[in-house]
Formats: sequence, C-alpha cells, structure tokens
Amino acid sequence: MRAKAAAVILATAGLLGGLSQPAAAGFRPRLTPPALTGGFGFGLANGPGEIGWMTSSGVPWGYRYQYLAGGVNTGTGWETWNNPPGQFAGYYLANSAANGYLPVFSYYELLQSTPSSGTNESDRDFNNLNNATTMNAYYSNFVLLMHQAASYGGQVIVHVEPDLWGYLEQRAAGGSAATVPAKVKGSGYADVAGIDDTVQGFAGALLRLRDKYAPNVLLATHASSWASGVDIATNTWAAVNPAQEADKVAAFLNSAGVASNPWGSTFNLVFNDVADHDAGWWELVNHDGGAHWWDRTNAKLPNVNQWLAWMTELHARMARPLIEWQVPVGNQFYLTENNTDGQYQDKRAEIFLANTAELQAAGVQAVLFGAGNAGSTTYTNAKSDGVTNNSGVPTTDLAGGCNACNTHESAYADDDGGFLRIFVGRSYANRPWLLNRLAPSTAPPSPSNRRRFLG
Repeated sequence: MRAKAAAVILATAGLLGGLSQPAAAGFRPRLTPPALTGGFGFGLANGPGEIGWMTSSGVPWGYRYQYLAGGVNTGTGWETWNNPPGQFAGYYLANSAANGYLPVFSYYELLQSTPSSGTNESDRDFNNLNNATTMNAYYSNFVLLMHQAASYGGQVIVHVEPDLWGYLEQRAAGGSAATVPAKVKGSGYADVAGIDDTVQGFAGALLRLRDKYAPNVLLATHASSWASGVDIATNTWAAVNPAQEADKVAAFLNSAGVASNPWGSTFNLVFNDVADHDAGWWELVNHDGGAHWWDRTNAKLPNVNQWLAWMTELHARMARPLIEWQVPVGNQFYLTENNTDGQYQDKRAEIFLANTAELQAAGVQAVLFGAGNAGSTTYTNAKSDGVTNNSGVPTTDLAGGCNACNTHESAYADDDGGFLRIFVGRSYANRPWLLNRLAPSTAPPSPSNRRRFLG
C-alpha cells in the first residue's frame, strides 16, 4: 500500500527546522494566500527549515504542506512541537501567510496513536478507530488543530488521514461507510455525541468539529489509487476499466462525507497520491521489477492516460476539486539523478508538468510535490553534497526507459538537480493562466486524446 512511514521523519525534520514566532504581537500577513476557488497551482512539502528555499526559488508557489503526526496520545505528537500545545500549527500558518502560500496540513495521526495493535497498517488503524479511549483523545486533538486554524482566520486545507480511507473501503467490501464500525458517540467525546459509531459517523464527526470550531478550514478526504483492489498507478492489465475502478472508490467516499453528511456539511476536496517513493527507489531498493515506472509514450501500461481516466471519473462522481499530493520529485533530466539514496529517478514530475491543461481538465486543481519516505529525492540539498553531476556520466535505467538519457548538467545543489525550481517556474511563465488562483480558471481546453511530454 502507500504506507506513510516517513510521516514521523518529515514531521521531525520540520521540527528541527526551528519554527519560531514569526513576528511580534499584532502580526498581519503581508500577502494573502490564494483562495481555492478555481485555477491551477503548484506546491511543496515544506517544513519550517525549508521555507527559505521555497521563498528564494523564484517560483510563485501556491501551496506548502506539512504532516501533523506522532499520535494523539503518545506525548510526542505535533501538539508538543512548540509551546503552548498546538502552537506549531499556529506558527506554520502564520509563516505560510506571510509568504503568500496556502497552508496545507496532512493530519496523519491515527496509525501512530496507541495502542496501535495489529500486524499491518490496516488492522492497526482499524483497531485504534474502534478504541474508545484512543478516539476520545483523537477528537480532542483534532479540535486543538481547529482552534489553531480558527485563530489564524485565513483559508487552511486539512487533509485527513491519507491511506485510512482506502483501508476502510477494503473492509467495507463493496458496502458503504455506514457498514464499518468506528467509535464516535461511543468515544464519550461530548461534541460528537449522537453521531453513529460507524466510519460514516467518523467522517461526520470530523466535519461537525470543523463546522463548529473552524469553518475557514477546507477539509479534504483521500482517494487512494489502490483502494478498489486494483492499483491504477501501477496496473498493467489492459482489461481493467479505470472508470469502473474509480466508481468504486467514489461510491465509498461519497458515503463517507463527500456526497452527504447526516450531521453537518461535507468534505470540500479530495486528495490522491501516485506513489510514496520515486520509481527508481521502488525498482532498485524494493525490487518491484519496474512496476512503478510510467511509460512516457503511453504505448504500454502503467501510464498517465490510465491514471487521468481514473481521476476524471473520480471527479465526475464526487464533484470536488482534486489535489495531487506527494508527487515524487525525481527526474530523468539532470546528471544529478544517479539512482542513489536521495537522488532516485522518476518521470511523473516531468509528465505532470508537461500536461497541466490535461490535469486541470481531469479536475486536478493543484499538484503538490514531496518526498513520501526516507531515501526519496528531495528538492533541497538534503544530502549536503553540493552541486553534483555524477562526474558527467549519465545513468542508464532500462526499466525506466532511460538509456543514458539524463545528460543535462545542473548548476544547483538541489538533490533533484534544480528540476522543480526551473521547470515549475517555466510552467508558470509559459502558461500565465496557472497564476489565476483567485477566480475560476481560464485554462485553454485540451483534447482528451492529446498528451504532451518533456523530451
């Protein structure tokens, strides 16, 4: 599955960045983050210690995201990272606004909470979800985040529990979220009294808490590419119908607070991720046989056409903007990318940047780049190795369709060779409509059978 084992690593990295109060009392953001009402933009996984790279990159980024993790009852969760409890989120929100970025939190707390019993992530999540004491602490922790967001006052995206909804869909086995148990009123938390002890109720509880404490928050659920039992991001079976697989995912999420909610409002956004590592890492470290490489020419599976068909149907069935999240940073352009730790190759950043109009036509409103786990390529100089060009020797990866193809010399210390700062910047410069984030998009229409790729 798409395990987020690195959430603790990413969160700790953010903490070590030294997040401090951005200004004295009376602080007011100098820029207003873009409202999510249309258009298309790019963002980054961006901890406190990385914001200097982001602001100096010369790219008009629209979004930055940060995991909130560590567990709700462990004594080491996000609420403890600054004082008073919860202030980490407040500082992050203020720093984002001060630089004109829309802040995004990936709230990934259930798995790491105690007791987390079970032999796999799905069981550990499910058992915590049905532990009354754990869930009482969970709702309290979520309310703390809502208070921070309300104090901030601006628009915030809170992306709730990536992976969890996919595991729960598989437990439902074709049924709705109302058929899967979860502790809600049974948790004893007063604000969710009267809400059913089901996964549908769990979604409704989060939405009620948002409605009550922080209506400025855009709440997002997560559509896992593998939730239906077919991983559309790696599928090679031509008989699979992407739309049919998307319909299964949409049906479950619609029953879990997207289409309706008996206890309040509904989710505003739907997130998706295509991988938690670069394809080169999957091939060379996890030995997947090259399953995560997309075909640049769309001649064979897996490829972007299959995934776009899935996303298009998902958007049609759920009628919510889609956010593509945690997109692997690796590329096959710079010599820097030599398929070693922290500098693995991938194609998806290149493919997405060459197909922004097609992404938007499929319902995608933002693409957020970020390393999903340790070892993945990053956009900063995380390896502390300076400017590297592999002694001028290209790296061949035949499974990835690269025969000494990454021939370009980099002038940046970034572990991706500077790919994101250069090519996201060019996307904004060459397609001015990408900057239109304050009004419905004026993106030019794109024929569904036309795909452009970076060569």
